[in-house]
Amino acid sequence: MASDIRMITFVFPAYNEAENLKRFPTEVIPVFDALEEPYEVVVVDDGSVDDTADVASSLGGRVRLVRHDRNRGLGASVRTGIREARGDLIVTMDTDLTFAPSLVPSLLERYRKGDVDCVSGSPKLAGYDRKIPFYRKAISYAATAVYAVVIGAWVRDVSPIFRLYRREQLLELPLETERFEINAEILFHLIRRGRRVVEIPASLTQRIHGESKLDYRKEIVRHLKLVSRMIRMRLFPRRTLAKDRVSA
Repeated sequence: MASDIRMITFVFPAYNEAENLKRFPTEVIPVFDALEEPYEVVVVDDGSVDDTADVASSLGGRVRLVRHDRNRGLGASVRTGIREARGDLIVTMDTDLTFAPSLVPSLLERYRKGDVDCVSGSPKLAGYDRKIPFYRKAISYAATAVYAVVIGAWVRDVSPIFRLYRREQLLELPLETERFEINAEILFHLIRRGRRVVEIPASLTQRIHGESKLDYRKEIVRHLKLVSRMIRMRLFPRRTLAKDRVSA
């Protein structure tokens, strides 16, 4: 129920995203204000070399800037956002707004229906996979099948950042990854703990400013390493108990 929400923290990892942050006063903040829920925005500047920090600071109001002294990666930024969040709910989003802010009410609507711990936006459910080449689609579905085995549940999209979480559940997780595979790692630990994850359709849009930081070749290697670690954790679960929290 809406009355159960004390505050929502929107976490935006940002690396050289000054131009996209300039869109926030017209494209982001009005949408969040219309939710009629207490909220804050945490922008995690991941060692940017442009004006990201200055633009984020100028937004004022409910926007709070947290800075890394160097570029540490998306995963490190998400972990920082989790630690810094003051809300009982956390919504993670791309600062380039490839997942439109107008999709946020859909996350909250599904959360309010109950019986869910994490609501995850799925481009595949929105028909995104119909727009990509066959070979990339084949790779995507193969990766999904592999993750289904190691995670223990079929999740159509393990990588998108657009999600709603319960903060106290995230703080329990032994998160370690520092790059884009953080989103798959979070799902693994949530499902491993019996948390209910539900996917909803969420369309992707084209980035307007700046360049994507995703290096597909490197990410494939990182995901393979993550899968290997997941398998070890399933085989030897006791070895992870001492690290059962969000790491710095």
